[in-house]
Amino acid sequence: MEFIKEALKKLCSLMTLSGHESRCKEELFEMASPYFDEMSLDKFGNFIFVKRCGKENAPSLMLDAHLDQIGLMVRDIHEGGFLSLVNVGGLNSAIRPSEEVCVYGKEMVYGIISSIPPHLRKGSSSLPTVDELYIDTGYSKEQLEELVSIGAPVVMINKYTELQNGRVAAGSLDDKACVCALFDAVRRMKREKMKYDVYVTVSAQEETGKCGAAICAYSIKPDIAVITDVNFGDTEENKGFEYVKLGQGAAIDVSAMSDRRLTRGIMRLLDSEGIGYQKICEPSYTYTNNDLVSVTGEGVPTLLMSVPLRSMHTPVETVDLSDIRSLADILMLIAYTDKEAL
Repeated sequence: MEFIKEALKKLCSLMTLSGHESRCKEELFEMASPYFDEMSLDKFGNFIFVKRCGKENAPSLMLDAHLDQIGLMVRDIHEGGFLSLVNVGGLNSAIRPSEEVCVYGKEMVYGIISSIPPHLRKGSSSLPTVDELYIDTGYSKEQLEELVSIGAPVVMINKYTELQNGRVAAGSLDDKACVCALFDAVRRMKREKMKYDVYVTVSAQEETGKCGAAICAYSIKPDIAVITDVNFGDTEENKGFEYVKLGQGAAIDVSAMSDRRLTRGIMRLLDSEGIGYQKICEPSYTYTNNDLVSVTGEGVPTLLMSVPLRSMHTPVETVDLSDIRSLADILMLIAYTDKEAL
């Protein structure tokens, strides 16, 4: 579990705003290099890592998790050292006022998202939209124009907090919790037991279009693909909606966009091995990389698995480390099982 804890902390420290994933190439290659035979970064910004099983004409297993995180971009530069913003991904602007942010310009520019004091809101209870948010930098407009350009990426300053009972909170655990699980699984895979050449795709731009994983699948043409993402963890606010419980293991999504035979086969495999997992029903679209990968090329048999996560798309996304290990264990078992047995 120590590897998961340290790897997750490292991953969360990387700036991976959707569309800017390749900025962390050096750090990600350094993390992955001990565990893979091949590493590459494609034209779209997807990282592809390969561990070969050593068997001739081996089938291919694609394991995907997206690297990108939500954030902001600079829309304009204003008098008084303020920057106006646009969303990148499904960012909830209601929780952004007073957050500390980092603007990636010619130099790193730190600031805070300013907020209107309650005394001046004139009784309004409406929440601010992104059009009403501004970064206060302390610079003058002239100084900012030398440092920052329109379209500069902006991310929240990430704080990694260890909670009790193996739980951690941070921004961008969606989907770095699953990236961590993929690395942990491959790290522990014994080559002599592997039935596949394993392709780990740490894909780009899931939060802004879900194209990256589909590009990987088109290139790899995998025999099987397991797509991993986070899913809504149990909280009081989630009652009335489908959710998965923290600390109860990874979840298998049952969806029309996944391969039914593969989904049933892996559930039978886990049941026969006595390995616990959760189920969640998503009858049509899953709104994950699974949806596009499954229809890439001539079609790819896909399975969607998820890690429970609370407070999605906030700076305090929360996961249980045991669920990450659960996902890694299941991925190892899949890699050790003949395709015909699934």
